[in-house]
Amino acid sequence: MFAPSSYNLSRIALCAAIIVFAASISGCGRALRKGSVTPQEVCEECLFPPRDLMVPIDHRYLEGPQPDEHYVDSEDVLGIYVADIIGEREELPNVAYPSFRQTGAPIEPFVGHPITVETDGTIHLPYVDKIFVRDMSLSQVRDAIREAYSVKRSFIAEDRENIQVTLITPRSHRVHIFRQDTRYNVPGLQQTSQFEISRRWAGSTLFLEPKDASVLSALLRTGGLPGIDARNEIWVMKGLSEDEINEIHETPIETNLKGNLPMMLAKHDSKLIRIPLRHPAGSPLPFDLKDTLLGDGDVVFLPKREGDHFLTGGLLPPGRIPLERDRDIDVIEAIAKATGSTLGAPGGFRSPIQFNGGPGNVFAPTELIVVRRTEANVQYKIRVDLQKAMDDPSERLRIIPGDLLVLRYRPHELAGNVLLNIFDFGFNFNQGTNVLR
Repeated sequence: MFAPSSYNLSRIALCAAIIVFAASISGCGRALRKGSVTPQEVCEECLFPPRDLMVPIDHRYLEGPQPDEHYVDSEDVLGIYVADIIGEREELPNVAYPSFRQTGAPIEPFVGHPITVETDGTIHLPYVDKIFVRDMSLSQVRDAIREAYSVKRSFIAEDRENIQVTLITPRSHRVHIFRQDTRYNVPGLQQTSQFEISRRWAGSTLFLEPKDASVLSALLRTGGLPGIDARNEIWVMKGLSEDEINEIHETPIETNLKGNLPMMLAKHDSKLIRIPLRHPAGSPLPFDLKDTLLGDGDVVFLPKREGDHFLTGGLLPPGRIPLERDRDIDVIEAIAKATGSTLGAPGGFRSPIQFNGGPGNVFAPTELIVVRRTEANVQYKIRVDLQKAMDDPSERLRIIPGDLLVLRYRPHELAGNVLLNIFDFGFNFNQGTNVLR
């Protein structure tokens, strides 16, 4: 027999200390696992509609039901020619091409004297009472002028009528656009250790003709569809009337819509319209086509993505990792995003438990606890077996925004790594051989 050396005694003491430490770690793990459920036992409250089953809407819907022709209203400027009344019969009316129409709009010639439609929807012409023309087409306005001069008054004989009505300048709707997405010429990448601290809002004011006042036109004139750093949805805030503005100081600011949304006046939730750009396949369109038509004072808002990330902890490097906007990921992909390895911390990863001087992290951690909060602020813990998840799709829990992923060793994995890294078998074998000699 031989007496143990002081070196071996120190190794034995260190081993005992590590075993005590491993036992304490296992106790913490039991507390973390307490009350947890498996992915197959997850309640309906914890499940959210999968993004992969969402399909893009037909972007033609964003243009809305456009009228076939222009209908007159206040602030329209009409070109009116009435032979012998407005213009000489012996002279053909002058034809002009407006150079002040909206950029990109087709240039249409007009004839006649410019007449502006008043705020009450009427026009004033010589020798006749004012004529109500609101919501009339140009041909209907021409008929109304003919009736005023030939039927109600005998200024023009029916066989000598020569009346022309054209549109010089249509009224315009002032529409405001706010975008929180960034507009890069090349794709931008961001490391998981970085986070955004500020963003400049991009704003524009557009003046759209009635036949062009739609969400689609507003998007095309300000950069197109929302970028990947914005929500895949559009908010339309309808303009407020004078009466609604007077209610602002009398009515509490509330809304029955959930989420981080613009605050709207109570009793006027229809003033806030959400237009999602993706919806479940086979489901009805989640908005009315008329909702995409814009009026004067409307605001189109493209919000940025907030809270669309998951958190990591435990044996995973602490981080706040963004999720893809239009695609779901599961626990295996989430760990790969956090570490670059599908089965936890790879060799050489500096975890809270350091294994130096030995064979390394031989037994990878295979237990993942996903801490999830619901909209009702109820917390659930979901226990995932990563070894099982590699073969069983039902174990591969889908990650949703706000999830906290805590990776941990099982007790036997921790004990195995401790033993392999404390005892350098080659060194101990040589020490024992020297003692026997």
